[in-house]
Amino acid sequence: MLAPRRNVWPPPPPATESEEERLARVDAEREAKRVSNAIDEALALEREQRKRPSNAKILLLGQAESGKSTILKNFQLHFAPKAFQAEAEAWRPVIHLNLVRSVNFVLGLLEIRHPSTYSGDAQPSSPDGALSGQLRRLSISLAPLRQVEETLSNRIAGSRPPEDSRERDRYHPAKASEISLRSGSGWTAFLRFRRGSSSAPDRNEKAEELQTRRILSACARDIMTLWAAPEVQQGLKDREIVLQEQSGFFLDEVQRICQENYTPTPDDILRARVHTVGPEEHFIHMEGGGNENLKSWTVYDMGGSTSQRAAWAQFFDDVHVIIFLAPISAFNETLAENPTVNRLADSLKLWRTICSNKLLTTVEFILFLNKVDILTRKIQSGIRFAEHVTSYRNKPNEPKDVIKYLSDAFATINQTYSPRKRKMHRHVTCAIDTKATATVINDIHEVILLNALSATNIL
Repeated sequence: MLAPRRNVWPPPPPATESEEERLARVDAEREAKRVSNAIDEALALEREQRKRPSNAKILLLGQAESGKSTILKNFQLHFAPKAFQAEAEAWRPVIHLNLVRSVNFVLGLLEIRHPSTYSGDAQPSSPDGALSGQLRRLSISLAPLRQVEETLSNRIAGSRPPEDSRERDRYHPAKASEISLRSGSGWTAFLRFRRGSSSAPDRNEKAEELQTRRILSACARDIMTLWAAPEVQQGLKDREIVLQEQSGFFLDEVQRICQENYTPTPDDILRARVHTVGPEEHFIHMEGGGNENLKSWTVYDMGGSTSQRAAWAQFFDDVHVIIFLAPISAFNETLAENPTVNRLADSLKLWRTICSNKLLTTVEFILFLNKVDILTRKIQSGIRFAEHVTSYRNKPNEPKDVIKYLSDAFATINQTYSPRKRKMHRHVTCAIDTKATATVINDIHEVILLNALSATNIL
């Protein structure tokens, strides 16, 4: 009896392969090998770094969705660009999932607004009770994206408990859903989408990824038509939903992102959203020049939801710098886990708790007043800051005045509640603006350097 033939990778080329197809295949294999080698090098470097004591320990603190993970990615892009770029393709499934979930959120909103279209009721109860012919067609043509969302979610998060069977619970009433990963999986775990457990992707996995990319490519035009539909935009406006201001928004980049040969850019990776449950430890090894005494940093991205904050204190020992992110655009929002609590009020309270902590008496703080771009858009759209922060009273409803008021408020808390006088560095930031953030990182680099060197008695 002949032994069963084992699967090999890469599979042998088809006998009918043309010379043009052969050259294209060889180029694709060469590029895949280059990316795989770069990823191997980055992982090997990270494993080596884990064996060595870190030169600097930094905590990223702030409430959920304050921009901590985005700032961390900015650090990685700024100080270790080669390692950052090596992981670019690993982010593609995440970006595709962010996009698909936004589309499915819009489709879910249409289903809620027009139940007769989906229930088979031929007589809508109001003129607005049924979708237009175009949107009805789009809802049908984009239905496969439900399965794409499930496929991508399973690839990224692995096996998870079944979701609630009630379809409406899949969608937050005002926000596209997001995927959560438990602490320890981290961004580098996304490499398994390309690599599996060996140096090459599994054949089934490769086929699954190719199928997903083809579906998205085929749906691209309909996604753009759906997003541009006046009925969709009016429906979002009526519910005061601004998807553009939510993390992981890519509906304005559909044509580019849905191309079959799409590779994420650094800006795409910064905007990609994955919610991590629990503290995440990241090692950054400085590429190129730099102080030889500070070539590696350990950065802890701490979960910011109210249920995760109790775990912060165990990381306070030997910390050199704390970077606190306050999303100042959230003045008219509430916590996802507690809709009775204003997000800005919660951020101020959390800042006061950190400032007054005696374990952090000697630690220097860096404050990022983040998401200034969204705050500016809100104020310029006519939203009055004083209606949500009554202590602002009759001050000008202008972005620069609001930013100054908030900056002074955080500075006052630091002065009032710190156990002893503490220097604080304030920066107004937009974490997805790489150029502006790079300038801020350069400014705080010296702060981190001096604190780390001082703590290790090198200075």
